[in-house]
Amino acid sequence: MDSTTPIARPSEIQARARFDALRRRVFEDMGRASARWRLTWVLPFHSVVILLLVAHGESAARAVVQAIVVAVLGLMLVARVLWTDWRLKATSFLVGVCAYFIMLATTGGLSSPLLVTGALLMMFAAVTLRDPPWLRQFVFAAFLVGFVALSVFSRTFVGALAGPLAGRAGWSSPEYVTIALMSALLAMVGVYGFGCNITRGYERAALELAERREELCSENEDRTRELEGMAARLAHEVKNPLAAIKALSTHMARNTSEATTAERLGIVAAEADRLQSIVDGFLSFSRGLDDLNLAPVKPYEVVRELAVLLESRASEAGVTIDVSGDKSVEVPADVRKLRQALLNLVLNAIQASPRGATVRVQVGAEPTGGRLTVHDDGVGMTPEVLERIRKPYFTTKDGGTGLGVAVARGLVEQHGGRLEFKSASGKGTTVVISLPTKAQPCARLPNPFRSSMRDTEVDKSEPAVAGAR
Repeated sequence: MDSTTPIARPSEIQARARFDALRRRVFEDMGRASARWRLTWVLPFHSVVILLLVAHGESAARAVVQAIVVAVLGLMLVARVLWTDWRLKATSFLVGVCAYFIMLATTGGLSSPLLVTGALLMMFAAVTLRDPPWLRQFVFAAFLVGFVALSVFSRTFVGALAGPLAGRAGWSSPEYVTIALMSALLAMVGVYGFGCNITRGYERAALELAERREELCSENEDRTRELEGMAARLAHEVKNPLAAIKALSTHMARNTSEATTAERLGIVAAEADRLQSIVDGFLSFSRGLDDLNLAPVKPYEVVRELAVLLESRASEAGVTIDVSGDKSVEVPADVRKLRQALLNLVLNAIQASPRGATVRVQVGAEPTGGRLTVHDDGVGMTPEVLERIRKPYFTTKDGGTGLGVAVARGLVEQHGGRLEFKSASGKGTTVVISLPTKAQPCARLPNPFRSSMRDTEVDKSEPAVAGAR
């Protein structure tokens, strides 16, 4: 194998195999339908043509040849309806091509009134001959050779309109006109019927693929809900021991007289805090898309409350928070979720800012709703990081969980809003939240784990904070 040849993943191979199986079934059914249609309509048509020609003076030799051709074609079509082997399919089409050109040769060659019926056979071959791939090209080549041969022999007996088809007194014979009209009608009915078959085949394939996709989505959704419930329960159970570890280590650090012991206990308390933030992040991510409780909210007031709440954290980091903008902007939102999304983004901005910098939060109005902008003067992000920051669990911070942005984005989009990042290396980062004036709650099927978790979860005065970028 060439070293440059990409290796398909097992999931891709399985998906391709399912698609090939579905395609094979659909085209096999279409092939059988075309064979049944030709058996039902084409054979009676040719039989009527032969009877009409014989009744109006067709030579016995030509009539016998035409009858044998129609009989052989009929046997092949019957076999094609009963069996699905690709060799039989190929033989059936080749016999049909030969029968078509023999009928043309015995009814006037390129002047034959049956000429138009070749479009049906060509269409059937182009659509239903899928495997092996070369078979369609072979049938096309057979048509090409046949028409070239007819054109070469057009000045011989092959191109002569003999018997009942010969013109009379400068006019086309009634037999010629009748057969030409029947051929045109047969071609019209055939194209229309085959088009309906193609449409039904496409609808069947689309419905089957959609049904399979729905099954996969349902399975994945159930599995995801189970994992969410397990993770949320685990995180909830871990919170209480962490709180006890932090409280006891802090208490022991205050009462010890040894500096080394106090330092070590302080590290324990700090690590407990870090684990607590990770647990809170997982809880936020697992319950982030619960139903919205919409009410008129002024984003400016929410931002001011957050600025007060985070004042001590910002002071520890040597950063100030500046809030400005339009105080009158009002949007329908779930204030708890909007506060949590803003909390994660503002905390990211504080952590990314150097000492002495200012995190600016601005509230403004848009024609379709409200806009909130969070800007920091940190190191910024490269295009690669900017692209990956939208995905859960991606982080560039030591000890971060990578869920802060994911939670914020999910909460904003649940309101029907949009979260955008604008950043460049060395130029800071700007986060823009756009909220519509007509928020539509996100539809979500009930999660049986969430109801029990809500009943047992301990209320917190501060929203859960997830790690960020």
